[in-house]
Amino acid sequence: MKRNLLMSENAKAIPEKETEENLDKMAKKLSKEWNKLSKTGKVPDLSFSKFEEKFKKKDQ
Repeated sequence: MKRNLLMSENAKAIPEKETEENLDKMAKKLSKEWNKLSKTGKVPDLSFSKFEEKFKKKDQ
């Protein structure tokens, strides 16, 4: 039961974070990162675990 409650809370968090303003900010940031990385020749780490790590740091 506790697991279902956590999943329900997480499901509510997604629409709160996924606003047009936040999506635009994310798109601009990713565009800058990708353009910068393409010039350096590094391959970006696009794994979900890396994204989740950055997301958790931002919320703290």
